[in-house]
Amino acid sequence: MIPIIYLTLFCSVVTFVLGGSSNSSTPFLFGEEDGLLTVPQLIRKYGYEVEEHLVRTEDGYLLTMFRIPARRRKRRKHPVFMMHSLFSSSADYVAIGRKHGLAYLLADRGYDVWLGNARGTRYSRSHERYSVSSLQFWDFTFHEIGFYDIPAFVDYVLEHTGTRRLHYVGFSQGAMTIFIALSDRSGFSDKIVELQALSPAVYMYRSLSVFVKLLVSVIQQLADALNSVQMYEFLPYFEKQYFFYQWLCPAPAQTFCRALIYDVVGANPSQLDVKTVRIFLGHFPAGASVKQVQHYAQIIRNGIFRQFDYGDAGTNLQRYGSVQVPRYNLSRATVPVRTYFGYNDHVVNYLNVLQLEQELPNVVGSFPVSDKRFSHVDFILANSVKEVLYDEVIKNVEKAEAV
Repeated sequence: MIPIIYLTLFCSVVTFVLGGSSNSSTPFLFGEEDGLLTVPQLIRKYGYEVEEHLVRTEDGYLLTMFRIPARRRKRRKHPVFMMHSLFSSSADYVAIGRKHGLAYLLADRGYDVWLGNARGTRYSRSHERYSVSSLQFWDFTFHEIGFYDIPAFVDYVLEHTGTRRLHYVGFSQGAMTIFIALSDRSGFSDKIVELQALSPAVYMYRSLSVFVKLLVSVIQQLADALNSVQMYEFLPYFEKQYFFYQWLCPAPAQTFCRALIYDVVGANPSQLDVKTVRIFLGHFPAGASVKQVQHYAQIIRNGIFRQFDYGDAGTNLQRYGSVQVPRYNLSRATVPVRTYFGYNDHVVNYLNVLQLEQELPNVVGSFPVSDKRFSHVDFILANSVKEVLYDEVIKNVEKAEAV
């Protein structure tokens, strides 16, 4: 049963390629070859400069960050740091091409844009001591991304640009992990001008997905099975995946594939184009750890935003000094926060975002996307994402910059 469930999860994510409407009507300016390019190659293709930076974390991970220098800058502005979602990479912000991708739009308005890539993803697979094939390398969850990766990225940007603060834009996991840094790192709030939190995956227990509920119920058995064969990575990137995923879900299977992905993220067929997701499959999935997925299952099942539960009182006591797993203290997140949510988001239900807002001390804006069918994936791939979401994000970044 376990291998079948794992394969089903694998297919549900990767068969994204046929998740949209049957007729291609994308407004995006990109080509099929974009699914085969790296993020830096994409950025260069569309006429933007790009730099690659190597960032070291306190616990020895070597992470890659991409920089798009500001274009047509009239005056110096605070830099913008952007962080991606689970199983993804910095491709979240550039895959839909110029004139629509949020990273390009911000660079066009004179912002120095920095794109992070979390540990274990396609662009961040090195460590000072551990091999990427070792258990030690993959012994992390989203906690370590928030506690180590996010501060390392932010500090690097501030040091490199000579500024004291930056704008932070995060989608899903990218919006969730900064709350870990804000709650556990003293003084971290002072480094952020304002947080733009797109579908922040802090509370996820109201998921409407039948498949997600199934996965949560079997995740421990699945993790044990994978670890027993020394598989510590979940949905890794591989070189030929763009072609493989097209083969995996051929035309006769489109209906099944659409139904499966719509169950997971929410259905909005008119906004999710076949060509768009076909190209995005060259970049997604980009990898995560098995333990990371276990941690997600815990917060979905328990409805508590807290550190990883080892399921054993002795281990928890050794790790945390208490048998009780520590919760993240959201009251310490004093940075100005703007949230953005969709009413048809199956991954982060809008009620979960409203709950988060009630626990934060400094929410300065709450933006429900006007499209009532806006789903989780629409935050990065919807045909109208610029008009219904990104224009609002940019307006709020500019407003915060002017203060």
